Amino acid sequence: MGIDLRKEVFVPVLARMKKRAESLGNVKRFPRAGIEGWFKVEIVAVLGEKVRSLQNKGPDLVIEDGTKDGTEVELKAATDFNRAWFLDPIDKFGCACLFLGDGTGRTGFKASAKDNFEVVGSEVFRDGLGGKWIIGLVKPRRDANEPDAATARGSAL
Repeated sequence: MGIDLRKEVFVPVLARMKKRAESLGNVKRFPRAGIEGWFKVEIVAVLGEKVRSLQNKGPDLVIEDGTKDGTEVELKAATDFNRAWFLDPIDKFGCACLFLGDGTGRTGFKASAKDNFEVVGSEVFRDGLGGKWIIGLVKPRRDANEPDAATARGSAL
């Protein structure tokens, strides 16, 4: 089995962020503030029963995917944009990362052929006060000849 991260996670979370954009407007005035708690609440609200568990160690969420272990997803959210911080879970946990950050001056989030990740989805949207945010979902890039770390653990990304 497995899960289509774009269709079953990114698209519904993106729609929720756009609906809740007004609540992001005022928080942006606090530079480099972490907002992962808010992000986690909104993600659980939109994904509902697809969230198998919340974890305090390792990746933040386990998404139901029909397998024994589920699909792990790390969450990162802040009022700034730190590419390395958003990509850290790829190396640290070998799992996908759903992130939200400052989208000023951005049109999206891309990966090059030399990167160890691929972009499942990314989009820039405006908050209630005209600020820009970027939401993205990245996952480990798989070599055609070997499974990624999550797949090796029994979880399909």
